[in-house]
Amino acid sequence: MKLFVKQTKPVGNITLMAIFAAILASFSLFMAFVPFASFVLAFFLPLISAMVAYFVEPKYLPIYIIGSIALCLGVSFFNIGDTVFIVIPSVFSGCFYGLLRSKRIPSQMLVALTAVLQFILNILAFFILKTITGVDVIDVALKLVGFSESAHIRDIVPAFILAYSFAESVVNLLVIEIVTSKFSKDSFDMPYERFLSPILGFAFGALSILFAFIYSPVAYVSLFASIFFSFVGSHLLLEKRPIWVYVLLVILLIASLFMYALFNQFFHEGTELNLTSVFSMSIAFTSFVSIFENKRVKI
Repeated sequence: MKLFVKQTKPVGNITLMAIFAAILASFSLFMAFVPFASFVLAFFLPLISAMVAYFVEPKYLPIYIIGSIALCLGVSFFNIGDTVFIVIPSVFSGCFYGLLRSKRIPSQMLVALTAVLQFILNILAFFILKTITGVDVIDVALKLVGFSESAHIRDIVPAFILAYSFAESVVNLLVIEIVTSKFSKDSFDMPYERFLSPILGFAFGALSILFAFIYSPVAYVSLFASIFFSFVGSHLLLEKRPIWVYVLLVILLIASLFMYALFNQFFHEGTELNLTSVFSMSIAFTSFVSIFENKRVKI
């Protein structure tokens, strides 16, 4: 049986699911005995389930999800924290990615949707675990890396979890494309996506500044989202554009520098970093303007 091909027979589907469930359980068990390994292995866990969801028939996925979670809970029952907070969310987000991969969805949107799901599942797992066991896994992790006493560090943790989720999704994308030996051009170029990334980059930048005065964790999450979508949307600027588009970008970036210098004094301690979103907003705005300049774009 070829491993990395679409499975069409029951035996092939079941065999592939069993192999990857065993790999997932092995990683789960390894994390139980080597605590710091979770920071590295967790990075690749969604990929395991993404490969399953991509290569097996969708009707078999519920069997894989239930079976792999039960297996992981069984072999690492004495380390339920990592299983609930890391392994189980990775199973759902990985399967979600694998299923969507076969659809005509822009790759950057696919990465974003999977990362957001992973982020939501991690936050839910945190509250479930704390309610059931009383263990604060975030506090434990901060103590392990020596940051538990740092001021405002917990405000930044949600943004770190989101960034980590995005990194996991990017790994999913790269590995699956390499394994399948192709990049689906259909999933990379859809007209609405050209507008969506710059709009989201600008919108999240504005939210980052607003929530800096309301609720810091949301502000930092919005800041990261603004940076991501602005960066994704900026690929438009790598295409051939008139010189005035780049002049506009330079002017906006310089203006952003002055805005940061003038207004950061009005932000509370620990929240001034959110004002840097003016830079990502400048890039997003320029990318959006450049769309209308490009007559080749079909709306």
